[in-house]
Amino acid sequence: MRSLLTPLLACVLLGACTLPPAPPIEQAAAQNRTLSTLDSTDALDELVRINAQSGDAQRAERTRLDGERLGTARLQFRLALLLGRDDDPASQERALKLLGSLDTSDARAQALVDLTRTSLKAQLDARRQASRTQELQARIEQLKALEKSLQQRDDAPKPR
Repeated sequence: MRSLLTPLLACVLLGACTLPPAPPIEQAAAQNRTLSTLDSTDALDELVRINAQSGDAQRAERTRLDGERLGTARLQFRLALLLGRDDDPASQERALKLLGSLDTSDARAQALVDLTRTSLKAQLDARRQASRTQELQARIEQLKALEKSLQQRDDAPKPR
């Protein structure tokens, strides 16, 4: 009997030294923190996945994600990438807002998010500058036409 009592007592003592399992609320909170942050592997996977898709597949996925509740940072990043590929400046502005609200879990993921945000800002600025250039070009053409009409008016013979 003594030979069984010693190992049994050792097992009980070792069992008392271990930590109890985390309560379900703490486990859920830890899982939510994990889901709500974006790590570099997830970010790179999403970037590669979006780049590999055709334009139609990207539009279809963007439409699907627009109607969905985005519970994870990975889905938010995916939607931001898809919105950034759209030609509509409002979509790109929305992508910038999504990227600004992302919570990243490491520095590499944050660097990727920052680069994506910088790229979107550069695209928006280039689009604005192109639009401004077109406006100025149209004004120049109007001024040239006005100048030509004034020159023709000056060159016309004056009635006596």
